[in-house]
Amino acid sequence: MRLPEEIILLLLNEESGYLEQVAGWNLSCVLAGAVLADLDLESRIDTAQEMLSLDDASPVGDDLLDPVLAAIAADPEPRSVSYWVEKIAGTSDEILEHALMRLSRHGVLDYTNGGFWSLSRNAAKAGNGTESGESRSIVRRRIVETILGDDIPYPRDAIIIGLADACDAFRFLLQPEDYEASRERIELLGMLDRISRSVAAAVAATSVNRSIGVATKPIPNVSLWKMLRKDSLWQGNTSKLLADLYRDYGPVFAIKSPFSSKRAFVIAGNDANIWVNRNGRMHLRSKETMEGMENVLGASRSLPGMDGAEHFRMRKAFQMASSRSRLNERLGDMLQEIRLALDSWNVGDVLVAKDATRTLMSGQVSRLLFSMDFSDYVDDIHKYKNRMLITYAQKILPKFFMRTPRMKAIRRRIDRVYSMIRNSHTPAQRENQPRDLIDDLISLHDSDPQYFPDTDTRFMMIIPFVAAMYMGTAVGFGLYLMVSHPDIFQRVRREAEALFANGDPGPEDLKEEAIDTAHRLILETLRIYPSVPLQLRTVMNSCIVEGYELPIDSRVVIASTAVHYLEENYPEPEKFDIDRYLPGREEHKKHGAYGAFGFGTHTCLGPRVAEYQMTINLLMIAHYFELEVLPSSYPVKINPFPTCTPRKSLKLRIKSKRPIFPSDRAAGDRETGDREVALTS
Repeated sequence: MRLPEEIILLLLNEESGYLEQVAGWNLSCVLAGAVLADLDLESRIDTAQEMLSLDDASPVGDDLLDPVLAAIAADPEPRSVSYWVEKIAGTSDEILEHALMRLSRHGVLDYTNGGFWSLSRNAAKAGNGTESGESRSIVRRRIVETILGDDIPYPRDAIIIGLADACDAFRFLLQPEDYEASRERIELLGMLDRISRSVAAAVAATSVNRSIGVATKPIPNVSLWKMLRKDSLWQGNTSKLLADLYRDYGPVFAIKSPFSSKRAFVIAGNDANIWVNRNGRMHLRSKETMEGMENVLGASRSLPGMDGAEHFRMRKAFQMASSRSRLNERLGDMLQEIRLALDSWNVGDVLVAKDATRTLMSGQVSRLLFSMDFSDYVDDIHKYKNRMLITYAQKILPKFFMRTPRMKAIRRRIDRVYSMIRNSHTPAQRENQPRDLIDDLISLHDSDPQYFPDTDTRFMMIIPFVAAMYMGTAVGFGLYLMVSHPDIFQRVRREAEALFANGDPGPEDLKEEAIDTAHRLILETLRIYPSVPLQLRTVMNSCIVEGYELPIDSRVVIASTAVHYLEENYPEPEKFDIDRYLPGREEHKKHGAYGAFGFGTHTCLGPRVAEYQMTINLLMIAHYFELEVLPSSYPVKINPFPTCTPRKSLKLRIKSKRPIFPSDRAAGDRETGDREVALTS
């Protein structure tokens, strides 16, 4: 293990899922110093004097160290250690990301979607040894014991202590009384290594200056008239509109809302997406976007409105329910739910794509996550969610629009759903039943009612319905693209026939190669028609993105899917092409180039399981039906508010249907489902 990796393990905070919040530039210098110290230990450089000298330019064979060694070898000028610390600090983001991925590959860290990291079970078990029993890495325990003890440290540990002290990390790692008592020893041990002293000097000399007086570029304002001339605006294609504005104005620009005097600052492009992934947690928050919706539902906070450690903790509570492993445990139930929904589709029926696929997905999600069927409430929840987004998140409508008689009536129906969920999840009702999301949330409430009170549960239960609607939207667009490209439809149908040839497939049958065409169809659908084309945040700490400074308290639009319509990422971006995702092309794997599930800590909780579930739905539709678009030449139209959906004018007619159930079994299954809902109600 290299020193940068040990620094990461020392600073890992398992409550927040990331590193202790030391100053960014200080951490950059420390990571740079850690790489130089490793090269010194490998006898490639000499730092015994003030000037750094090259002893051996031959590669170490380590992808974390060799790029820095090559840069030193390529520079003919004599340079100080401090010079190289500052120079390498400029690439610290790459060093950090590389070291985190190495720790993950070696089984030391587990990665959680959204940019969160935690010790793996084995590493946590090996690091357990504190009186409080908290999970701590071996590195942290070793360094803390060295500081609190009297022994002379090993040279490597002295380097780590000096580097950690240079970024003032010990105030996070030690109890206040231990920190004060050990201050003199920490400083003494930190002075044992020259590189640590150089890092401390670089931090002292530059950290203050880097936070003030930095020359930034003026943020361009978008001309409303120029926006109005964009075809993409009138097409309702938000992602394409943002891509057009990115080309015209650059990675950061300001838009003045016609409904407000304030400006919103848009950040777009691959590098902006990467910045959100790496730095968004320190500079952006979602509280202001969600608090209006939280208040109207009587919640103190919600998963989308949380940030920091409490957000990470809540994500973990949702993580198991949104995992592919739990879905695979219920795969048979899901296939049955899909069949029950599809059995109501008959030859000659004309389907409104958006409504049919949302009902299809909502029925599955309510059964799998709530153990009940709430498909009759889908429209109400959808309308209420849309009105909340437009009123409180996007701030387009006045607040009294949430208090109209219609909205009040819908709210009463949503409250009824909430009561049905709670009444169906008593210990007696759940005996011998497979665990679902509500069981997980009730366990969290019972273990810590202060953290997760009853007042917050209503909002948390709305979240899966919203996710189901987004998935239903994607399946609707995917169905349109599949049906309007007969060759793709036939390839998906062949995959489905192979899977269902001998009965229902198991998880072991649904391998990547077995569902390849259908999966790539979903990926391309989400690229062309992302359900959530952007995210809204508020700047909580001053930050510079691509050379532009974003004002504190300003509203930020993260244009995460603008990259979907950039030619440098996707040649002919408006063309439907599922081969973009084949090995050798894999255009979506370019850094920051695929934003269908968002970026940063609030990225979608389970993108892989969502893709998996949507893919299975398309496969089963292709297996049982032949459909046609009405009219056959229909150009898809998009409704962009509050999220990207097809308009009701997108319709499909069922041309033929294969038998889904034997007639007696279908009736029995439907009656059983109806009895379950009636009993619970």
